[in-house]
Amino acid sequence: MIGRFLSRLKSWLLHGLLVAAIFLMVSNPFLTDVQNKIGASELLLNMYRTSLETEVARYKFLPFILSQNDRILEILSDRFDPVESGYFLQRTKYATNVSAIYVLDRTGKVTAASNWHREDSYVGRNLGFRPYFKDAMAGRLGQFYGVGLSSTTPGFFLSYGLRKDEDIIGVIAVEVNLSELEKVWRSGPDDILVSDVDGTIFLSSNESWKHKTFGQVGSSTVGLLDRSIPPARTTHNPIARKRCYRLGSITVYKDPNYACLFPTTFSLQEEIVEFGWTIHSIQPARPIYQSLLLVAIITLLIYLSVVFLYRNIRNKYKRSIQKLRTQLTENSKLAAIGQMATEVAHDFNQPLSAIYMLLDTSRLLLERKMYKDVDDNLMLVSSHIERLKQQISQLKSFASRHRVPRGHANIVEAAHSSLHLFQLTLKKQDVQLQFHTTQADIEVPCNEIGLGQIFSNLITNAIEAMADQSKKRITISIARKDQKVIVKLRDNGPGIPDPSKIYESFYTTKKSGTGLGLAIVKGILENSEGSITVGNHPEGGAEFTLTWTEWKDETRKGNSAEDDRALEELFPKHI
Repeated sequence: MIGRFLSRLKSWLLHGLLVAAIFLMVSNPFLTDVQNKIGASELLLNMYRTSLETEVARYKFLPFILSQNDRILEILSDRFDPVESGYFLQRTKYATNVSAIYVLDRTGKVTAASNWHREDSYVGRNLGFRPYFKDAMAGRLGQFYGVGLSSTTPGFFLSYGLRKDEDIIGVIAVEVNLSELEKVWRSGPDDILVSDVDGTIFLSSNESWKHKTFGQVGSSTVGLLDRSIPPARTTHNPIARKRCYRLGSITVYKDPNYACLFPTTFSLQEEIVEFGWTIHSIQPARPIYQSLLLVAIITLLIYLSVVFLYRNIRNKYKRSIQKLRTQLTENSKLAAIGQMATEVAHDFNQPLSAIYMLLDTSRLLLERKMYKDVDDNLMLVSSHIERLKQQISQLKSFASRHRVPRGHANIVEAAHSSLHLFQLTLKKQDVQLQFHTTQADIEVPCNEIGLGQIFSNLITNAIEAMADQSKKRITISIARKDQKVIVKLRDNGPGIPDPSKIYESFYTTKKSGTGLGLAIVKGILENSEGSITVGNHPEGGAEFTLTWTEWKDETRKGNSAEDDRALEELFPKHI
C-alpha cells in the first residue's frame, strides 16, 4: 500500500514537473511579446511628448517677436485707437494661428485684444495676478497653462515684456489652444492624458477625464481647482486608483474589488520638466490576463497532447513556436522603425519650426521695409533647407549604400566645392577653417557625388561636435605620398568616447541625429577601394584619416607653373 502511494506520488511529481516545464516554455514568448508591446507604447508615448513640446516650441518666441513691433508699443500710448488696435491684433492672430493676442499695461489691465468685439473680450480685465504676467514684468518669458476667466477654455499662455528704453511698460500675451493634439491622440491605440504638478488633467484623448484629477485629491489640489476651473466641472477622476507597485517604468493601480491581487489598469509616464507636466499612457491590464489565460490553455492542451499523442503534437508545437518567433521578429523590426522615425521627426521639427518663425518675421520686416534684415532671414531659411536636404540625402544614401561610387574625380576640387556650400554656416558658427594641400590636381577612384557626401558628413559632424567650444577650428589637409592620397580632417571638439562604435548604423553621440552619416562615409570609401580610420588627437578633438590609392591617367601631364600659381590663389593656407 505504501509502495502504491509512493508510486502515485512519483507520478504526480513527474506530471507536475512536466506541466511546470510546459508552462515556462509557453509563457516565455508571451512575456517577450508583452515587453515588446510595452516598448512600442513607450516609443509612442515619446512621440506624443515630442509632438506636444514641438507644438509649444512653434509659438515660444512669438511674444518676443511681437514685442519688437512698434505698433504694439503704440497700443500702450495715449494716442492709440482701441478699435484699430483690436483689428490689428485680430489680423496678427489669424496670421500666426493662435487663439488670442492681447496687450496689458504695467498694472495688468488688458488695453487691447484680438477678441475685442466678442462678449467674452479680455479688454478691461485685470490679469495682473496671472503667473505669466508677473514673469513678463520681471523680464522673463512667461509660460503658463490655465483656464480663461471668460471662456473657461484651457489654453497655454506665453508672454513677454514690452520695453521702452530700459523700462518694462507692459506685456504682450499670446494664448495657444493645444486641443488639436487631442484629436490626433484619439486616433491612437492608447488613452493619453497630460497632468500638471498638482495632478490636474488638462489634455486628454478621453474628453470625460479633462478638468479632473489623476490620483487622490489633496486640500492644496482642491484649492487650485477652485481657482482655475469652474467648480461644477471638477470631480474625482473615475480612473484614479491608489498605487500598488512599480515594475520598471510601469505603475500598477489597485482595483476597487480585487485590490492589488488583480489590478485592472497600469500606466506609462514621462516627465516634461520645463513646464512641470507629466504625460501618461493609461492602458488596461486585461490583455495581460488574456495572455496568461491563453498560456494556461495552451499548457493544458500541450500537456494532454503529450500524454496521448506525443509524436504528433511535438511537430505541431514546433510549428507554433516558429510562428511565435516570426511574430516577435516582426515586432522587433517595427519597434526599430518606430524609434528611427521618432528621431528623424524630432530632427526635422527644429529646422521646420525655425523656417516658420523666420518667414513670419520676414513678413513683419517687409511691412517695415527692412529689406536687408529680410535678406538675412531668407539666407537663414536657405541654410535650414540645405540642412534638411543633407539629412534626406543621408537617408537616401543609407538606403542605397550598396551602390558603388564609380568613376574618378579631383578630390581637391570636391573639397573646395563642399567648403563653398558651408561658407554661411562656418561664418555663422564662427568656425576658423584651415585648408592645406600640396597640389591642385589629385585624382581618386571615387566620383564627385561620393566625395561630396563624404566631406559634407564629416564637416557637419565636426561643426556639431564643437557646439560648446568657445574657439572652433577645423583643419583639412590633402596630400599625396607614395602613390597614396591621404586626407586628414580634424576638429577641436571633445573627441569621440568610443571610436569602435562610430561606424555603426543609428549610433550617434549627438542629442539629435540619425546616426547614419559615418556609416554612409565608410560605405562609400569601401566601395571606392578606400579606407577610413578615426582617433582622438593628443591636443584634443577627433581626427579622421581617409586613404585611397591615387587614380592614374596615363594621358595626364604634370602641373605647370600656371597651375601652381592657381593653386595658391584658390587654396591659401588659411581660409
